[in-house]
Amino acid sequence: MELEKLVNEKAVTITNRGMITIPATFRKSYNLKDGDKVLIVEDEGTLKIIPIKDPEILRKNSYSKEEMKNEMKKSRKEELEREL
Repeated sequence: MELEKLVNEKAVTITNRGMITIPATFRKSYNLKDGDKVLIVEDEGTLKIIPIKDPEILRKNSYSKEEMKNEMKKSRKEELEREL
């Protein structure tokens, strides 16, 4: 695995209105266009910018209610087994 693919950074400036510009290389890599939405998440002292995909695509690729329940049960069972 190449390190440059794991760590890619660009310095940006925050305007007096609190805005930043996402560099073109990142916009191209993540197919971000004018009007797209992103989520800003604070995680252990780090800010992350996460593109928000089309909700319909997310629904198609996500678990059904029943599948989610089964996955949660499976996860709980595995966790209990590790604790023994």
